Amino acid sequence: MSNAAPDLLPAYIPIFSFELEQTDYLIAQKEQLSRILTPTGGNIQKIWLTGALTSYEPGRQGEIIRIADPTGAVSLIIKPQTLDSLEPADLVPPLFLSVTAHPEKNTGSDNRTIRWIVETCRIATKQDRDIWIQAAAGSLLNRLHELRKGLLSGDLNEEMREAQTHYHIQYGHLTGFAERAEKALGVIKEPGPPVDPAELILSIIKEYSGPRGIHIDDIQKYTRRAALADELVRNTIRNLVAEDEVYQPAPGYIKLL
Repeated sequence: MSNAAPDLLPAYIPIFSFELEQTDYLIAQKEQLSRILTPTGGNIQKIWLTGALTSYEPGRQGEIIRIADPTGAVSLIIKPQTLDSLEPADLVPPLFLSVTAHPEKNTGSDNRTIRWIVETCRIATKQDRDIWIQAAAGSLLNRLHELRKGLLSGDLNEEMREAQTHYHIQYGHLTGFAERAEKALGVIKEPGPPVDPAELILSIIKEYSGPRGIHIDDIQKYTRRAALADELVRNTIRNLVAEDEVYQPAPGYIKLL
């Protein structure tokens, strides 16, 4: 996910929450989604954020989710139709989520208040989060590189000049921004072994079965938290039935043999 050419659909830009928290410059556009101008000169229409879900609460304009990354946290508004195959019951912390969103002006507020509207939402893995951290750090460091060159030469492009004027960014601030990226990258560790779908499903059946076993829908509620696709889960269950690891005591229910 990187900056797109003007004649293409807007790209979703990975951006750390600490910079979003500092951003209060909203650019309204006729017949288009609004854009933000960030402290590092990012002119962004849509964002991509992956992190830990810390809360999920009702709100007047939609449900409010809060997602944390290694630099901070940001609140976003999510509407039921955005969940696609997910259910509100699936969004229980702790959980990694990957979302895309666009900015809007808060109704009845001044231009300094921005709300984020979720466009897509899916359950993610720690590896997904780590990939996003690398992308967000790369995007930030690229902007800092351009901003540094402009500040040293006095030849800032229009967006960065406007950002510098609005946020009063000086050369000394760049080190702090870069340190945030470095700290976030330090969170990444070597990936663990991949999840074995069959082993995970068997452990779920063993732990959560009742007298009738466990319904497939309930199995999927747990497997979604491991970011396993529903189709993969259903296929794995069929294989487990064929291998006599489990059986169906009633339609829709699965039980260990």
